[in-house]
Amino acid sequence: MSGLDDLISSACIADGFGSRLLGVWRVPSSNGVLLMHCRCVHSFGLRAPLNLIFLDRDFRVVSIRRSLKPWRIAWDAKAVHVLETWSPPRVEVGDSLARLSKPRGASLVEGLLALPVLLFIAFVVIQIGLLWHAKYAVTHAAHVAARHASVHHGSNTAIRDGLVHGLMPLVGQTQELRGITTALFKSAAEVTQGLAMGWIRWEVLSPTRQSFTDWGVPGDPGLSPGSSAQEREIPSVALTGLSQRRVPSSGVASRMDGLPVGVASGQTLLEANHLKLNLRVGIPLQMPLVSGLLARALAWWSGCGWSISPPEERVGLINFGVGVQPSIAMGSIECRALAARDLKGNWRPRWPVETAVVIQMQSNARQSVMVLRDRQAPRQP
Repeated sequence: MSGLDDLISSACIADGFGSRLLGVWRVPSSNGVLLMHCRCVHSFGLRAPLNLIFLDRDFRVVSIRRSLKPWRIAWDAKAVHVLETWSPPRVEVGDSLARLSKPRGASLVEGLLALPVLLFIAFVVIQIGLLWHAKYAVTHAAHVAARHASVHHGSNTAIRDGLVHGLMPLVGQTQELRGITTALFKSAAEVTQGLAMGWIRWEVLSPTRQSFTDWGVPGDPGLSPGSSAQEREIPSVALTGLSQRRVPSSGVASRMDGLPVGVASGQTLLEANHLKLNLRVGIPLQMPLVSGLLARALAWWSGCGWSISPPEERVGLINFGVGVQPSIAMGSIECRALAARDLKGNWRPRWPVETAVVIQMQSNARQSVMVLRDRQAPRQP
C-alpha cells in the first residue's frame, strides 16, 4: 500500500477530456498521471513502455498491465480510474489507498459547511420578498390616506385616520370580520408609535403654501361646510370652466395646455387641486442574522453610524442603561427606523419604505387644516 501511496502522491490528476486524451504527455516530468473516470487507455505516440494500474471506485487495484508497448490499447471493464506510470509499479492486485478513497460522511460534512451560506441566502431572498410585499401595502395605505384626506379638505388628521385604516391589512393581519376592531387598534397603536419614534412620516408635496397664494379664495360656508370667510381654500367645484377664467394672484408665468401657470406656485388651478402625498414607513426586518446585517449596512450608508446598538453603561454593579444611540440622534427617518426598539426596549430595526400618490381633491383644500411646505425649487439638470 505504501507503493501505491507514493505513486499517486507524485501523479498528476487528470479529470478532463483533454488531459485524459494526452495522458502522460501532459506532465512528462512527473511520475505518472491518474486518469479519473477512465477504464480504457492507449499508448499511441509513446516511445517507451507504459505501466497501467486499473483502480475501482474506492481506489483499490483491480488489475495491473506492465510494460504496455507503444501503439497499443488496454482496458479493464471493472476499472473506474487508471494510473499511468513510467516506473515499474510496486503494488499488487487488491491494494488500496485509503486517503484517496471516497471518505464516508464527506457529503454530510460538506452539506453542513454549506448550510449556513444557503440559509443566509434564503433569508436574504425571503426578507427582500417581505419588503416588496410591504412596499405594496404601504402604497395601498398611502392611497387610502390620500383618498380620506381628499374628502376632508386635505386635513392632516384625516391623513392620519386614513393611514390607520390603510395599514390595517399589514399590521392587523386578520381574516375574520370580528377581528377588524382588534386589527384597527393594532394599526392605530403602530401609527402612534411610529409617529412618536419618527419611523412613520408623511409630507404633502402639493398643494404648497404658494398654491394657496395663487389660487386660494375666502371660504364659503354655503359651498364648503365648516369654512368661514377667514379661511383660504382652493376651489374644487366646476374646475373645467374656473381654471380658464381664474388668474393666479402672483401673475401668469406661462400657460400649460391653455391654462395660466402661477408665478409663485408654478401650478395651474387643476394641478393645485391635486393632493400629492409622500409617505415613508419603517417596516420591521424579521429574518434572523440578515436583519442586523442589512440594518447596519444601511445605517453606515445613510451616515447614521455603524454602532447603532451600543453596550450598556455600567459602573461596577450599577447598570445605567443603554447610552444614546447615534442613529436616533440623527433626524432622518432612515436613522430613526434602523434604531427602532420594541415596547420591551429590544432592538428591532426597521427598513424605511417610501411611496407617493396623487389624488384629485373631492373637497376644497383648506389651508388651516393642512400641514403645508414651501414650493421646492426645480432641480437643475
